[in-house]
Amino acid sequence: MRTVDVIDDIDGPGTDIAIVGMSGRFPGASGVAELWSAIRAGASGITRFTDEELRAAGVPAELVDDPAYVKAAPVIDGVEEFDAAFFGFSPKEAQILDPQHRLFLEHSWAALEDAGCDPKRFDGAIGVFGGCAHSSYMQNNLLPSGITAVMGDLAVGLANDKDSLTTRVAHTIGLSGPSYGVQSYCSTSLVAVCAGASSLAGYECDLALAGGVAVNVPQRVGYLYQQGGIAPPDGRCRAFDARGLGSPLGSGVGVVALRRLEDALADGDQIYAVIRGWAVNNDGGRKVGFTAPGVQGQAAVMAEALASADLSPADIDYIEAHGTGTALGDAAELAALQQVYGGQSLLIGSVKPNVGHLDRAAGVTNLIKAALALRHDEIPPTLNLSEPNPQLGTGEARLDVVTRLRSWPREAGRIRRAGVSAFGIGGTNAHVVLEEAPLVPRTEESPRPEPLIWSARTAAAADEMTARLAGHLAGDGREHRLADVAHTLQAGRQQFGHRRLLVASSTAEAAVGLAGATVLGRAESRTDRPVAFLIAGTGEQYPGMAAELYVSEPVFREVLDDCRAQLRRLMGGADPLAEMLAPRTPPADGTLGALFGRAPEPAAATPTGVLQPALFAVEYALARLVQSWGIQPAMLAGYSLGEYVAACLAGVLSLESALALVTHRARLIDELPAGAMAAVPLAAADVLERIERAGIPGVGVGAISGPELTVLSGEPQGIAAVRALLEAEAVPCRPLATTHAFHSAMMEPLRERLTSWIAANVPLHAPRVPYVSNVTGEPAVAEQVTDPAYWAEHMCAPVRFHDVLRTLLRQEGEPALLEIGPGQSLGAMARGHAGCPPERWPLIVASMPGASDPRPAQAVLAEAAGRLWLAGVPIDWTGYRQDRPVAKVGLPTYPFQRERFWVNPQEAAQPPSPAARSPATPLPPSASPSPRTGGRGRARPPGAGPETALRGPLT
Repeated sequence: MRTVDVIDDIDGPGTDIAIVGMSGRFPGASGVAELWSAIRAGASGITRFTDEELRAAGVPAELVDDPAYVKAAPVIDGVEEFDAAFFGFSPKEAQILDPQHRLFLEHSWAALEDAGCDPKRFDGAIGVFGGCAHSSYMQNNLLPSGITAVMGDLAVGLANDKDSLTTRVAHTIGLSGPSYGVQSYCSTSLVAVCAGASSLAGYECDLALAGGVAVNVPQRVGYLYQQGGIAPPDGRCRAFDARGLGSPLGSGVGVVALRRLEDALADGDQIYAVIRGWAVNNDGGRKVGFTAPGVQGQAAVMAEALASADLSPADIDYIEAHGTGTALGDAAELAALQQVYGGQSLLIGSVKPNVGHLDRAAGVTNLIKAALALRHDEIPPTLNLSEPNPQLGTGEARLDVVTRLRSWPREAGRIRRAGVSAFGIGGTNAHVVLEEAPLVPRTEESPRPEPLIWSARTAAAADEMTARLAGHLAGDGREHRLADVAHTLQAGRQQFGHRRLLVASSTAEAAVGLAGATVLGRAESRTDRPVAFLIAGTGEQYPGMAAELYVSEPVFREVLDDCRAQLRRLMGGADPLAEMLAPRTPPADGTLGALFGRAPEPAAATPTGVLQPALFAVEYALARLVQSWGIQPAMLAGYSLGEYVAACLAGVLSLESALALVTHRARLIDELPAGAMAAVPLAAADVLERIERAGIPGVGVGAISGPELTVLSGEPQGIAAVRALLEAEAVPCRPLATTHAFHSAMMEPLRERLTSWIAANVPLHAPRVPYVSNVTGEPAVAEQVTDPAYWAEHMCAPVRFHDVLRTLLRQEGEPALLEIGPGQSLGAMARGHAGCPPERWPLIVASMPGASDPRPAQAVLAEAAGRLWLAGVPIDWTGYRQDRPVAKVGLPTYPFQRERFWVNPQEAAQPPSPAARSPATPLPPSASPSPRTGGRGRARPPGAGPETALRGPLT
């Protein structure tokens, strides 16, 4: 037999295209993973109907009893259902929408999610290419029902027209790339893939959705076998079998997401396979009839695809064939393969014996099977081959149909490749050359806690997503790196109002947590909630508090190293951060957060001259780390020393000036006599009255943290006397780990010295970011904070933190409050404030563990990011990653909450015309309309008039 020379002078597409996502629904398989399992196991998705099922579906008794009536069909479940609310369709709009449009829309969304692409955040244009069959739903259900009189011809027409299939996807999801329908009968979806690949290669778009859909309405009926037709007498497709008499015609949908390979690799996309080359042509007049296949056209399109890939026939291992199982179709395809692959050995197969002929979805289904075969290193068997077609051995090529599951491992020195064919009635042929995805080396995963986030439009969908993630990570996804799972959820999913969060340190831990009760959730529609930083003062610090973040967070480490170097210069070479960067050792509990119960004496406190500069540096570095996540505070507030951090972040002080001021101030304080402080759960006026009545000198109010939360500050003997007094009255009085009486009269000797030093050494500027003053409890104004005397007053006056919180809590937009520093004392004060009702408590977030919190600092920080996201704060997850190597992985896609939206035809309607059949299955001139779609004598099921049709979803 003459062979076709591989064309070597065609300029190919010149760009490799990666398949980065896929989705579909097929006979016997509700998704791509189930399809692979079924075809791998050699299972058939053809449904066999009982006589009772057929009669219930309205098939006349004489047809059910007719020996030529085949009681089988490839069907998919749930074509009457749709998640209309998710896509913003009203019930009336959903009822008249062709199920083909519904399915293509849902699976376009799912393919994007499988590709890890949130279209709202994708940096580029997304195109849509696809086609569907004629709307048998409109023909057989909508028009007979009379609903056009209610909804109008235009609305019904647009909801069912082929031309609006892809543009509806683009409009509904918001995709701005090229979008157009493809129509070439059985080759439609593979031609759509070629169109999408060409659009990517020509830089018309940056991601392409491509595929096809066909739904026969009604579905669950058989067909009348007609000799010479393309549907077999027993409902079985026997591709490349001598007894092949065609394929049963069925319903299905498939969509793939495509990107240029270089872009996919740069973004860490999962890659199922790579499209190396593609071609589309037409038989022209080189065949016996319009519906007949053309050998020369098929051979030419395969040769053109090889040429576009710059490959030879010897480079191909396997062909996923069109494989209709008809005598004429198989003969033409085998002859074309012989022409192109003469002298070569070639494995071939077809998915049609598993799922039937899926019409406009057939080509993309072939592509999905071949891509999965490359991904899983196996070629599934082709079913129903018992007597090989003699033409398999006619010619110089050795064509071997795969009839058992066959291993297809990677081999050194040879890249595995497959060809995929689809040939349409009318002569439009398409061929795609696939090759295995490149191996991408992955670095070893570090054990770092990760925030896993997901969301849905409804609480039920969010809960279902939780269950799906749990099952996936406990099963097929157990080998995923946790960082990749987190990255895929963070960057590759759109954000909805019902949100969920889990922090885990490993994939196995995540699977357990998802199946348990450790998932946090919130209903939050906002995506623009502002944040205020609450910056802690001294009292909660402990040895080793910065050690874990210093190791794990590059931004934190870089900023802290900068501060450390400046402090060493200011402190004559001493390292004030040595203790905070030592291995973590929680101190005795002497913190602001532990206010009740009998308190132990505080542990030996770090000297102020060391502690305050070190704490400033740690909190400043932590704030900068959070800002690197894209979180810019709308307002700042600090407690005591924390106001210096706030002033620096607000631009009042440069970092250099702030470090110098804090260091100088702390050195001055160290010159003062020792002092003491204690926290008391009483109002300031109440505790002062008791002190005055008892005649205890040298004690005053250092901070007012709440209506009944006061910090006392003064001479050690006075604080000890107050403690004894209150303990006698069973009032707890918690001593604080401090060396001096901050914010008290004991600071007064330093007032003038500090004022003069600031005036001579520190440039002060108006705040660029609003922050709240400790001195007034109101927003700081330029006249105050640029006056050196303000900072001396700040050192001596009580901290009016209760007023600070009142100001913060009154801010517009209900900002989330992020505590910067160790522990949760400031957050506890905020929750206890009268202006903070319980519903705002989840908006208060800690960023660092307290001394008694055993959790790793990375886990608390990860939870902080997740809790802010739960609250509606936008997070730059790329910034959160900090250039850590991550990749996208396949995760469960959105669990659509489908409802029934269906219009039944009127009972007395006339039978549909032959046009109601799929145009992909034209009948011989002498044939009659098939009862497959309600042909002659068909008794229709009970229908509904226009009014009851509109009430369909409610029944």
